[in-house]
Amino acid sequence: MPEGVHLHPLPGKFGLRWLMALERGLASYSGKQTVLVQYVPHMYGWKAMNIAFCCWLACGRKSVWVMFHEVAYPFRQGQPLKHHFLAAVHRCMAWIVLRGASRSYTSIEHYQQTLEKLAPKSEPKLLRIFSNVPFKRSHGVKSLRRRDAHFRVGAFSNFQPEISRLLVDAFAALLENPAFEVRLIGPGEQFLKAFVSRFPQFRDRISTTGHVNAPEIGPHLEACDALLQLYPDGACAARGTFIAALASGVPIVSNAGLLTESIFARRGAVAFCADDPEAIRTTLERLQADPDYARRISEAARRLYTAEFDVEVTVARLCEAAGITEKIAVNQ
Repeated sequence: MPEGVHLHPLPGKFGLRWLMALERGLASYSGKQTVLVQYVPHMYGWKAMNIAFCCWLACGRKSVWVMFHEVAYPFRQGQPLKHHFLAAVHRCMAWIVLRGASRSYTSIEHYQQTLEKLAPKSEPKLLRIFSNVPFKRSHGVKSLRRRDAHFRVGAFSNFQPEISRLLVDAFAALLENPAFEVRLIGPGEQFLKAFVSRFPQFRDRISTTGHVNAPEIGPHLEACDALLQLYPDGACAARGTFIAALASGVPIVSNAGLLTESIFARRGAVAFCADDPEAIRTTLERLQADPDYARRISEAARRLYTAEFDVEVTVARLCEAAGITEKIAVNQ
């Protein structure tokens, strides 16, 4: 445990005993208190509807800062009634929290706009999420590469069904070009098995790392020539895999969607294309054929990450809000 950090275990299940223990623990500290809450609506039990916790945050005498990593379950046409109910309750929970928060933050503009609609006077600020994946670019990560001439396209993901469906046809189209190989970074064993059974002709040019712990992911990302990061709601700064890809400096190809912010295209940090297999292949072939273009994407991604997403930026903005003027060293 780092010096100055104290861990206070609480009873499980996020019920009344949990709230009472939380209240007693905070009351044991004298002086002015500021509580920073990492908020995700489905994080605190009660079938993702812990209204009691939200009310506790709103009714306390403490100063509460809230970081909304997610705001609410979406309303989607055709979804079950229970999901519409959950989406409505989540918005009620966010409204309660905003009413009691001294400061509120969130990670992307779409979430910020949602919060502003729920509580116009809350003035939520953007606080970008930084990557928990370390990179050591000076150590020569190319040792992880096979000694061949293939252009390696990586995909960093948990390979859940909604993302896997986007990747299957994209990889099939890409591997029609014999110059490419694909590397699945993450628990891609089931995806790989299903893909090879459907496209056995590509089995020699697609592989997976399997599960990799966060501190060990960096070299696997940097050993790729490009990264293909596809998402149902578009490239999004609330996605940890996308932020790690951005931090790596490896050129990223991705799709835009509901949650995508214009900053990525405006700063030239991502090569955007339609989530159509042929469009994806064409974009990756351009990266392969034009090293200068790939380098511009790479350098823009690193500049953007350093300026907006790095952990030092996050710490500096929180310190500024708290009135702390001395610089705090950050170990990454």
